[in-house]
Amino acid sequence: MAVARKPRPIAFIDPVSCTGCEACISVCPVDCIDKVAGPVYENVNATCVIDTPRCIGCAMCEKVCPYETIFMVPADQAVPIAGFK
Repeated sequence: MAVARKPRPIAFIDPVSCTGCEACISVCPVDCIDKVAGPVYENVNATCVIDTPRCIGCAMCEKVCPYETIFMVPADQAVPIAGFK
């Protein structure tokens, strides 16, 4: 009898706190993080977003974020960003 595996947590970036510094992008092993331009000026209010279906829950991004704006959440609570990719 096989035991069901508990789903890995998924990374979530708080878009209000994210500065778009790209530290998380450089460490993501599956390249699921992208930088999104700010609404008025491209480099002002830019933020990073995670393509949640591709996230493997490694937590590397959470560990390197200098602003502590990335959190690991249970997979069933992850909400994909509308219009991402």
